[in-house]
Formats: sequence, structure tokens, C-alpha cells
Amino acid sequence: MQKAYLAYKDQGVLFLGAFVLSEEKDIGGFARQHHLTFPVGRDTGIGVALGAVKGIPETIFIGRDGRIVKRHHGLIDYKTLVAGIKELLPGDQP
Repeated sequence: MQKAYLAYKDQGVLFLGAFVLSEEKDIGGFARQHHLTFPVGRDTGIGVALGAVKGIPETIFIGRDGRIVKRHHGLIDYKTLVAGIKELLPGDQP
């Protein structure tokens, strides 16, 4: 996630890490340990707002219009993450 965030943040792609089963104190430690620079925090209802999280982990791709375009259930590799991001970007992007 961090690698994709760094590659696409300047193109208007936003990342949010929502932790469902973790305590706030553990989330900060995880973010520091993995050098995450995108926003992370404890889920305070976003899962419900997005139509309920179907599993953990889950990656949800949301278009510029705010609608869910795609969901990926389970761990996601970089190649799959980038392919999902590219589907949301206009024109040819790296």
C-alpha cells in the first residue's frame, strides 16, 4: 500500500487505512513500524457507510464520484492494487 501511495498520491489518489479489530495504540505502532505515510486509524463506521466490509482485509476502490467501483477481498498484491488504481485514473497513467 505504501509503495502504491507514493506512486499515485500526486495524481489525486487517496489512501485510507481503516483498522477494524485493532486498538488505536496498536495502529500507530503498526503505521510507524511499516513507515506508512497515508492516513490510518480505527474504523469508526466507514465499513457500514460503504455497505459493510465483506471481509478482512478488504480493499475498496472508490471513484471520484464517491461510488464504489470495485472491491478486493483478502490480501492484495502490488500488481493487483495498481491495476485497480489505473482503472480509476483518466487517460494513460504510469
